[in-house]
Amino acid sequence: MSTLLPTPVELPDPPGSPAALGDVLDQLASAGFAAGTTVHLLDATAVDTGWQGADAAAVTTEVATATAVAGELHSALTTAAARLAEHRELWLTVLARVAVLRADQRDQFARAGSRLAVLMGPAWDGGVPAPGRDEAADLSAAVAVDDAERAVEHRALLDELAADAAAVAAVLAAVAAPLGGAARPGDAAGVTAWLAGRMPGWGDGAFAALGREAAADLLRPGTAEQLDAAAAGWSGHAASPAFAAAVVGRLGVDGLRWLLTVLGERSGAVDALAGLLAGTLDSVAGGAAPGSPARRALGDLRLAPADPDGAVDVLAVGMGTVLGVLAGRGGAGASALAASWGRQFLAREAVQGAGAAVRVGAPAADPVAVALTVLRHAGDRAAAGELLADPAAWTTLLSRPWPGGTEDLAAVVTLAAAGPAAAPAVGALLQSLGRGLAPDSPDEVLVDQVTLVRIGAEVSGLVAGQAGVVLPVLETAVRDGGREGRLDASTDAALRGLALLIADEARSEPVVTAVHAALAAGDASVSSSAELVGATVAVQEHAQRLRYGLAYSQEHEAAVDRQLLWTLGVTVPSFAVRGPRGDPLSAALDVAAVLVGADGEVRMGPDTGRVRTAEDAQRDAVELLGEEAMDPGAVGAAARTGFVQVAAVLGSLGPPGPSLWDQLDDLSRDDLSERRPPR
Repeated sequence: MSTLLPTPVELPDPPGSPAALGDVLDQLASAGFAAGTTVHLLDATAVDTGWQGADAAAVTTEVATATAVAGELHSALTTAAARLAEHRELWLTVLARVAVLRADQRDQFARAGSRLAVLMGPAWDGGVPAPGRDEAADLSAAVAVDDAERAVEHRALLDELAADAAAVAAVLAAVAAPLGGAARPGDAAGVTAWLAGRMPGWGDGAFAALGREAAADLLRPGTAEQLDAAAAGWSGHAASPAFAAAVVGRLGVDGLRWLLTVLGERSGAVDALAGLLAGTLDSVAGGAAPGSPARRALGDLRLAPADPDGAVDVLAVGMGTVLGVLAGRGGAGASALAASWGRQFLAREAVQGAGAAVRVGAPAADPVAVALTVLRHAGDRAAAGELLADPAAWTTLLSRPWPGGTEDLAAVVTLAAAGPAAAPAVGALLQSLGRGLAPDSPDEVLVDQVTLVRIGAEVSGLVAGQAGVVLPVLETAVRDGGREGRLDASTDAALRGLALLIADEARSEPVVTAVHAALAAGDASVSSSAELVGATVAVQEHAQRLRYGLAYSQEHEAAVDRQLLWTLGVTVPSFAVRGPRGDPLSAALDVAAVLVGADGEVRMGPDTGRVRTAEDAQRDAVELLGEEAMDPGAVGAAARTGFVQVAAVLGSLGPPGPSLWDQLDDLSRDDLSERRPPR
């Protein structure tokens, strides 16, 4: 008969454990007592008044700081403990009232069940219902009303407790915020960071421990989402030198390579991982102690230039992503990374023939261009010079395409010109420009000078500011050229590179002017200076001929390309139907090749550039040094000697020999017909 009663409403306890909260209160009370005791003890501390100097001042400051920190902690802990104690009291009150409601519910349903059994009497007798049926219905309705009221009160109790919990959370957040916390799980790292900032002597060790923990999180196996979450959770500490050094040192070169490769696989997307790595590597590169595990790991991170594996290019893209994050920050660490990694990017590109982003085929930014952007924004003259102090770097920079423009490259050259490494950068530039210009050299020549033209003003300014690098090259050329008739490979390349640089009049003027000014103001003898004036004129003369020669070479290359297409597309297929040389078809095809410029001939006018001679060298020397010379004739003779000796070393330029396609086209038709097999 109990089925006539409604189902009892559930009246559960509020979620959570008051006992666990009690344990927290005990811990807060202990911590608050410790903080209060610390404040009391520190208040009684005083530095000996007889102790003077920086150490005494430092101790006084540290005691004051520790006292303030302990006071702030004591205030926060006592406030939090008091509010949590109030909440616990309310929680216990709610629990007691919920227990009463459940007891009332059990009693009422038990009594109502017994009464219903009496009212309903025996089972139906002959189809006639029991006489207490109406009273039973009223009893059941009354039980339902009472149970609904209990449910309303129960909900109100839980809502009150929840509202108080929200208020407690607000209080905890308010007291934790000044301490670096947010009243959430995982706040220990934030509070540790706050304490480390307030007490640096203690904080380095704490940050180092956090850094090791962060590295372990980053290396832990898991999904990409878990890795990103770990990176995001630790990013707030990346600026701490101790944290950064611990992270990088614990990751090691293998961990760094893996994480940077993960970035590269994301096609340069900037995310929490990129931000964390950028912050830590910036800090390590800019301030970690030489020889430390972090610096060793960073130094061991190298791109193998000759490794054909595309994974190396993915790694380079990841490194470029980190530099991209640092592009707007500046600082010594960012520029040091840009210089070091930039040279690695260029060295690999020189061997592989294309940049990392191109080889990967990803829509990522060009790592070389990003490195230049970092250097430009950082304004680091020393780092700019470090990047440019390598001939191979210059070769790649001047021969690669720049779809985004050369503004950053020009700015980096200007920075290097004003930095401590300007002289090595000029030496490397001259070596690079002279590459392949020596007779019978197997190296390629910088024929396409689009980039050099674009940054010509900056490059000539760099060289003009370092006459002390140019003059020794000229001196060695005069001395060894007259003595042995040849130069060592390094000096020869630098001399020819100087000629290529000043082959353009706009680049020549500031460089020659700087050299003349150095000679006019120098301590060398007049005769020696005159020889160098003559040597400069010889280089200018060679530069003019070189300018024409390079233009001729470009046109010759284009003519050979056209001849190649004609030979493969017309000449070779026509062998089967052409007769001996001179037949109408052969003559017509030869004329057609000339008309379309496919005969391999270079059609350029003569070199009409200025010709400089020993007489010009003599005149320039007398004009520059005549007032100081006791004997203008001797000055002129010395200048002529310098001109002749350097001109002899540089030699003269000749036209390229006939191409293989010329030789193929010149084969006798009779010879070809004789080689045909008989039918």
